[in-house]
Amino acid sequence: MEPVSLQDFVCALDPASLPRVLRVCSGVYFQGSIYEISGNECCLSTGDLIKVTQVQLQKVVCENPGTGHTIELDPNFQGLFCPLTGPRSYGTLEELVSATIRSSKQLPIWFMSTHRIDTKARVVPQEQPLMLETVEMHLGTCSARCVLGMETQPVILHLPLSQKGPFWELETGAPRTLLQALQDPALRGLLLTCSSLPWRSLTLQPQYEIRAIMQIFSSLKTAAIPSVAQTQDEDLARGHQEQIRYVQQYFYP
Repeated sequence: MEPVSLQDFVCALDPASLPRVLRVCSGVYFQGSIYEISGNECCLSTGDLIKVTQVQLQKVVCENPGTGHTIELDPNFQGLFCPLTGPRSYGTLEELVSATIRSSKQLPIWFMSTHRIDTKARVVPQEQPLMLETVEMHLGTCSARCVLGMETQPVILHLPLSQKGPFWELETGAPRTLLQALQDPALRGLLLTCSSLPWRSLTLQPQYEIRAIMQIFSSLKTAAIPSVAQTQDEDLARGHQEQIRYVQQYFYP
């Protein structure tokens, strides 16, 4: 298996597959010295074996790709995330619907407006995801039947096709929580939007703490290692079954 960075390995890790055994292939750690990162001491040298037993999300760095500004999100952050699917916006709902028809997509679709939408029923905040179910006549006006809110009681809104945006189409599917967005491989590396945050587009960079068993000064120790440690690691559980039996004996004499 090709070596990968520790961060990439952890982001793609299925917790149900733990424990996993890794070999350190390269990194910034040399000569067996003990280093401290974020208050954690760890000793990682090329060739070392570590047995990962637990992975815990510590925080998520949210970055504005346009400005480079970042904010930190707690793992319990309650906002909902949707991926942006296209590089362009639409001036009216009619333009959005027409583009959907031309692309042979099927309704419903998800979209948002970068401006607040005022209706008689309620005010839709800017960048709030909406589901466009169908186009129908409502009170004599050709309108988009939209659904606001999917986790609580949904609200039905009829927006005229002349409603001005700009509007951005979102990926098909319900908005995700922070943890759902991080766990979905299809969303990894995509631009996202969240109505609870100040930016229209953003990326998520999770940082984990890894609990692992490793050898320090001829004894076995449990260490806390940040996932952002600059190492490349090889997963011995993939394609090295003969070595795994030896590794298990190494960690559990």
